[in-house]
Amino acid sequence: MNNFDMNERRDVTGVDQGMKNFFQKVYSYMAIAMAVTAVTGYIAQTFFLPQLVTLFTGSWIGFAAIMVVELVLVVMIRNAAVNLNPAKAFGLLMTFAVSQGLFLGLLLAVYTGASVLAAFGSTVGLFGGMALYGAFTKKSLAGMGPILNGILIGVIIATVINMLVGSSAFQTLLSIVVLILFALFTAYDNNKLKSDYSQMMAQGATEAQTSGIAIWGALNLYMDFLNIFYSILQIFGDTRD
Repeated sequence: MNNFDMNERRDVTGVDQGMKNFFQKVYSYMAIAMAVTAVTGYIAQTFFLPQLVTLFTGSWIGFAAIMVVELVLVVMIRNAAVNLNPAKAFGLLMTFAVSQGLFLGLLLAVYTGASVLAAFGSTVGLFGGMALYGAFTKKSLAGMGPILNGILIGVIIATVINMLVGSSAFQTLLSIVVLILFALFTAYDNNKLKSDYSQMMAQGATEAQTSGIAIWGALNLYMDFLNIFYSILQIFGDTRD
């Protein structure tokens, strides 16, 4: 049966089965990445905590190296997705998830378990609400893209500056901005995925194309979720000391 036949009955939400399957694939990839990050974080915090502390706090070089590696991975995932190599894109996504797990391992050692669980629950609620809005609103959120990306560049620059200055008050302000920014990114990215899928199917997209864009979308949503989580934890979390 052709899932994209215009005469096919639509479900009550107005979203056809093909769109549902696409978003299920996106969130399945995201869930796997989150699980890999969680497992990596637990292992790193349990068995390699001294090395993690040295890597991230011993000098700025280790932290910068991880950031560069992750940036390269993002570019490689994008290229693999565009070049119709979803298997490679998925493997790179898992590698990215492992690298994020190292940072999570350090946070698990710094913040109390109760704070981590509370931050995770809050993130699920906020992320879920914004994701649903982005996916089901009839409005196009495309106009938000340039604004959000411009703010993101400003946040990155401000973060680098604060790494040199070391102001805790400014870090809290940055965390609040990041929280709001990636909550908006969550709605935007879901809305864009819906639009991209519709355009691809109208052009007769192949399975490799839809899988590639699903993995790229999963990466974006995964980063949205983690940045919201990290921000909530930094703003409201209680440290162990």
